[in-house]
This record gives sequence, C-alpha cells and structure tokens, in this order.
Amino acid sequence: MGKVLLYASIAVTLAATAIGFVNKNKLSSARDSLVSTQQETKDKVAAAEQAQKNLKEAKDTLTKLTAEKDQATAQLESVKADAEKNKTQVADLTAQVGTKDSEITKLTADIQAKEAQIKTLSETTPAAPAGPAVDPVVIAEKEALITKLQGDLDASRTQLADLRKKDNDRTALKMRNGLEGRILAVNQAWNFVVLNLGDRNGVVGNAEMLIKRGNQLVGKVRVTSVEPSTSIADIVAKSVPSGVNIQPGDNVIYQATAE
Repeated sequence: MGKVLLYASIAVTLAATAIGFVNKNKLSSARDSLVSTQQETKDKVAAAEQAQKNLKEAKDTLTKLTAEKDQATAQLESVKADAEKNKTQVADLTAQVGTKDSEITKLTADIQAKEAQIKTLSETTPAAPAGPAVDPVVIAEKEALITKLQGDLDASRTQLADLRKKDNDRTALKMRNGLEGRILAVNQAWNFVVLNLGDRNGVVGNAEMLIKRGNQLVGKVRVTSVEPSTSIADIVAKSVPSGVNIQPGDNVIYQATAE
C-alpha cells in the first residue's frame, strides 16, 4: 500500500511539474505575443501620426499652390490689361509722330516758299531811283510785305526748330550701356515680356535689349512702353532659337551699337 501511495505521489508530482512547465511555456508565449502586439500597436500609432502629418503638409501645400495660382491669375489679368493699354499708347504715339512729321514737312515747304517769295520781291525792288521815278508807296508796300514775310519766315523757322528739337529729344535719348535687369513675366500669346526696369533706371522706348540665360544668348526684346519701375517689351521676331522659350528670371542687358 505504501508503494502505491509513493508511486501515486511521484505521478502527481511529475504531472504537476509537467503542467507547470506547459503553463510556463504558455505564459512565455503569451508574454511574447503581448510584446509583439504592443510593438505593432506602437508602429501603427506612429504610422497614423506620420500619415496625419503628411496629410497636413499636403493640405498646406495645396493651400499655398492655390494662393499662388490665384496670384498668378490676377497678375496675368493685370498684364493683359496693361498690354491693351500699352498697345493703345503705342498707337497714339505713332499717330502723334506721324502728325509731327507731317507738320515738319509742311513747315519746311512753307519756309522754302517764303524764302523764294522774299528773294523774288527783293530782286524786283529797286535799290535806288536811278531811272524813272518809282512810286514810293509801291516801294513801301513791298518793303512792308518783305518784312512781314521775313517775320513769318523767322517764326516758321523757330517753330520748325522746336519740333525738330522735341523729335530729337525723343529719338536721341541714350540708355546706359550695360544696363541689366531681368524678365518678371512672359505672355506667349501676345509675344511680350514684363521687365523689372523702368524710367527710373533710364529705360527708353524702342530700345532693344538682349535676353541671356547664363552665358547663352536666347533672344532679343524691343521696349514698347515704359513705367516708373517696369517696362513692357515685345519679343523680337525670329530672335529666339527654335525650341527655346523665354522664361521669367531670364536676364536682359542693353548693349549700345557703335555709331
């Protein structure tokens, strides 16, 4: 009977030991599983936080791009309006130049006619009554007419000189050689650019400037309208190589040609 109890006790001990070993392994496995689950949860939380951060950055970028687009659209509308205004100004100035040229031509012809008339009157006016008596009234009338014509001639010459001076002042203005700036905006549809140079920098209308990108020449522009701090310039036809587009940020430089 004692041996039976001993064997039973040993069996119970062995069973308890086996059960404890199994439970220990299960506990270790459960702990490992818990640690793994916690790490996965931590990784998922970090991934969610990163995704949230990326989403916020994307929204901020979208907001910034939308604002830049709105600003660019507003600038384009403003440039279009300025282009219409500048084209009207160019047309008006061209008409004024044509009118002045016509006035100069007319005055020049008038001066030549008056000079010829004065010469004719001078030649037909006797210097002294050497022959038959000459009516003093006729002589006085001719002298008065010559004096009047001479006065008209002097006035016409003065007016012509003023017109020529204004024309020379307009065409003889010289930009500073080597003046540099850059292109602020480009309108491909209307074939013009906006420069960051204006009247304050000495820019004058109809001046041609070279367009450079680094050390490469990529075209030419001709100034059509000058504002205090900016200018509008047309891209000179066929000056831009095939496949090249003028871009904002390109440099412009004025190089005077030798006279």
